[in-house]
Amino acid sequence: MNKKKEKEPTEIQQAIQTVDSVNTDKVVYENDTLSLSIIDSIEFFKAKALSRTPSKKDTIPYISDFTTVREMLRGEVTFGGWNDNFKVDSNIIGESIAFIRFNNGDTINPNYLKYSWDAGFVRYYPSERILLMEGGHTSDFSIDLENRLSDVELVGNPAYIVGSPSGQYRLNGWFPGQECSEYFIQKKDGKRYVLLATLPLSISDYGFDLCTLIDVFWKTDKELYFRNHFFGDVEDERLHFFKLLIK
Repeated sequence: MNKKKEKEPTEIQQAIQTVDSVNTDKVVYENDTLSLSIIDSIEFFKAKALSRTPSKKDTIPYISDFTTVREMLRGEVTFGGWNDNFKVDSNIIGESIAFIRFNNGDTINPNYLKYSWDAGFVRYYPSERILLMEGGHTSDFSIDLENRLSDVELVGNPAYIVGSPSGQYRLNGWFPGQECSEYFIQKKDGKRYVLLATLPLSISDYGFDLCTLIDVFWKTDKELYFRNHFFGDVEDERLHFFKLLIK
C-alpha cells in the first residue's frame, strides 16, 4: 500500500520550527507593569501567524460630518468661532468648542481656562463618546464626554486603538504635533477604559526610539507586538521588531 505523501511545510511553519529553539528577546525597558523587548523578524512573524487581533482597520465607527455631530451633541457641546477678543463665541459659526455641559451637570468653558483650546472638529465616535479635535501642527486633542475627560493623554485618538483578543486591554495613542506619536496601554474597568501604563518615548541615549508603531497586533491579552517606523521611510538604527508584555 502506498503511503500518503506528506505536505511540504509552509513558509510560516518553517519559520515557527526555526524559532522554537532560538531565544532572541532583548529586554530594553521594564517597570512594574510592562516589559518591552526587541525581537527578530522570525519571532515576530511566528507570533503574527498565531495572532487573534482583527486585521480590519477603522473598526470603531465615527461621524465626520460636522453638521450632523453638532445636532447630535446639541445641549451638551456648544460650538462657535473665534471673535476679535480671541475667544470662542457661540454666536459665530465655527467648529471650535465654546462650552461643554457633561451628563452629570459639570461644565467646562474653554475661554476661561489658562490655555484656550485652539482646536477644531475632526470626528465624533458615538460608541466611545469621544470627540476628536485637531490643534496646531495637526496635533490631536480629544474629549471623553461619557467619563468627563478633556486630557488627550488619557483619552487618546480612537484611530490608534487596537484591542486585545478579549477586549481586556487596548493600545491607544495620539499625535502631539511633532514627528512622533505617543502611545499608552489602557485596561478595561467596568464599562470604561483607564490608563494602565505609558510606553516609553526613549529606550536608549538616542532618544525618541518609538515613533510610529505599525503592524500592531496582540497574540494574547497580555502580549502585544509591533514594528517601529520613522517618517520618510528612512534607514534608522532604531527600526526594530518589538514585543510588549503586560505583567
